[in-house]
Amino acid sequence: LSVVVRDQCKMLLLESFVREVFKIAADPEVIGTETVLSKKNAKDMKLEKELNAIKSQSATAVAAGESKIDRSTGFWKKSKWAKKLASFLGGDESNSSKGSGSIGNGALLNTSAVSRDLAKGQMKINRVSGDKTDTKSPRAKNIDAHVKFTFALTRTYAIIMSRWGGGGRDIIGSSESHSTNKTHMDKADPLVTPFLNVLCFSTPFIRTAWALIQSNPIIITDLHDLVDAKKCSTPIRTRTLHASFTNGILSNEENAGSAFLLLGLAAFAHALIVTDDTELHELDSPLPTHHTRRCILLLKSLMYRACCLDPMNCDPVESNHVGLSIISFSAKIMIDLYDRSSRRLLCPPNLWLIDDLLEDEIRRCKVHEDYCELLNRPVLKVCPFLVSFKRRLKLFERITTTSRESIQGRNDGHSFRPGIHVHIMRGRVLEDGLIHLNKLGSNLRRRIIVQYVNSAGSSESGLDAGGLFKEFWTDLSNHSFDPNWALFKETEDGCLYPNPSSRVAHGSDSILLFEFLGRILGKAIYEHITIKPQFAHFFLSFLRGDYNFLHMLSDLSTMDRTLYNNLMFLKTYEGDAKDLCLTFAVAKDDFGNNEEIPLVTGGRDMEVSNLNKHRYIGLVAKHYVHDRVKEQSEAFRRGLWDVIDKKWLRIFNEPELQVVISGPTNGSIDVEDLKANAKLTGGYTIFDSQIRRFWRVVSSFDDHQRADLLRFVTSCERPPPLGFASMNPPFTIQRVPISSDGDKLPTASTCFNILKLPTYSSEKMLKDRLLYSIQSGSGFELT
Repeated sequence: LSVVVRDQCKMLLLESFVREVFKIAADPEVIGTETVLSKKNAKDMKLEKELNAIKSQSATAVAAGESKIDRSTGFWKKSKWAKKLASFLGGDESNSSKGSGSIGNGALLNTSAVSRDLAKGQMKINRVSGDKTDTKSPRAKNIDAHVKFTFALTRTYAIIMSRWGGGGRDIIGSSESHSTNKTHMDKADPLVTPFLNVLCFSTPFIRTAWALIQSNPIIITDLHDLVDAKKCSTPIRTRTLHASFTNGILSNEENAGSAFLLLGLAAFAHALIVTDDTELHELDSPLPTHHTRRCILLLKSLMYRACCLDPMNCDPVESNHVGLSIISFSAKIMIDLYDRSSRRLLCPPNLWLIDDLLEDEIRRCKVHEDYCELLNRPVLKVCPFLVSFKRRLKLFERITTTSRESIQGRNDGHSFRPGIHVHIMRGRVLEDGLIHLNKLGSNLRRRIIVQYVNSAGSSESGLDAGGLFKEFWTDLSNHSFDPNWALFKETEDGCLYPNPSSRVAHGSDSILLFEFLGRILGKAIYEHITIKPQFAHFFLSFLRGDYNFLHMLSDLSTMDRTLYNNLMFLKTYEGDAKDLCLTFAVAKDDFGNNEEIPLVTGGRDMEVSNLNKHRYIGLVAKHYVHDRVKEQSEAFRRGLWDVIDKKWLRIFNEPELQVVISGPTNGSIDVEDLKANAKLTGGYTIFDSQIRRFWRVVSSFDDHQRADLLRFVTSCERPPPLGFASMNPPFTIQRVPISSDGDKLPTASTCFNILKLPTYSSEKMLKDRLLYSIQSGSGFELT
């Protein structure tokens, strides 16, 4: 654009002008904003009921449950496409195919029926609420004129935002070769931020724009075209906001939905930057929670089309800054809301999902490269949460398994490739592990062959075909992440994060130790060994490598709830912040050595006031969540990424990653799942009395005893993330004939997950002998 036109556009961004013009255009009384936003339909009520049923669970517990749910048949598969479209915008599905009926109340408009009435001149649509009104009514004419003005204004600023808002780059594919001339900025113009500040915090635009998106038939119809590839085959990224002229008169109704969506999403994304989780969940800011869920439904459909349905490399496809901005802002909001939902559930987990997405693609993969190629799919790069956690977990399992088989050989006992031999004394697991393994780096992907040495210095008789290594790695993990070793601290919930004072306890070796612990975790994940440690939410974010610094304050709540509540008190304090006698400094306690750390230069003497308290809150959160653990977290992450490719981890959010590490949240063992997937050999059948006794005994065990049994047989005391159906080799019970109860104890072949169970004469004898074996803590001595 010419300099003159650019200067004229910048005049439109003057704060005083924006404030006044949008106060008029987005007048909630004229538009009926709060009336629309206050109403809930049947789907809203259903989602709230589903959320209330699981809100007492942690996000990690919900993720663990999701990994075991069978989604082969879902709600959408049973629904017609028209009902799908109705649900996209949160409409009442029951009226989607019945006459014109009642229009408004947050429901989608049956535009076909309305169009017929309009063609006959029998009615006029109120652009605000969709109600039938008298076309001669002065009020109707005033409202219609007001809405036309709002349409024109929104289109103008949507175009400005698409060009200078920084959202016009292609985030779902390499479209440089398909893009039009450079008509947008990759980074937002300096004038855009103050414009968005005024739009979000000095006008009711966000709520009014969403009310119109929910109620205005012209906008709804246009958005249907935007999300439904069958109604409009033009890819989203080619969308424009060109106005049309009819008989020389400018019409702002064409692509009105895209204009309102683009500007509304830009404002919504900006508002979320300063919106904490409490405001989002409890104060209905920026939108009521049920409308936030409707927004998720709409953007889910939009992102699914953009990432999976629209062609990527078909000429002549030319991307446009308007369409790309819609995709970019949609993805930004979806990622932000999904991250928040990983801390505190915003909606039922299935609300994010597209049924059966990538199921066929994963099934068709044969080799490691095929599975890794799926990670480059736009849907997994931009919005992996559209794919069920169970399916992503399966993809991750296949990626790590095929990688491991290509390096180590197959786990069949015959095709193992040469590995790295290490000698470990049972009382020196951590020390010997550090000596032999830390120097290996990425070579930890190779097979590790463990030879145990007993307390007398003699090698044990066991040969490692995988079982001894699993036992060693489980022990190593439990020792390494023990908070008493002063490398990790615990949150109030018992979750681990790096100890800021680790250097005081371990000196210059602390960073080396964190790298080693990262490799320990990486090797455990790579070998599908589930381990005990539960990590803090913010630390898991660092491990993924794409930490969102905008969430530091909310993440602080997962580390130190008391400090978070104090900062929230300061944020909402209506008096003079100077009364609290705070300065820009925080106290540091290194094992009794107290020190005051300035948050900024001269911070010890800088008083916290109402003008700077938001900056102070942000700096305190940054200090605790990031600055004081940065060095340790980066070292740990380097070690982890030596073994696990960071791209493999980014398809999971924090609770999901915890399930990958530790399996179900509390490590409890589902006996029915174990029983359904157990294999019987040596003559045992499901009808054998000994087997029935065994399952009754296991059912009578407490959680600790069940964990001991699982560790005794498999060397891992926690079940796999995908349940026992994914255990390879399967949990196996082998018959061992005996002539008397004193002949043999139960033994195990941990390399192949086999429990060798003698045929005891009674259930009591079976329980006594089994408990003696699994709780002995012995190596091979008892055999």
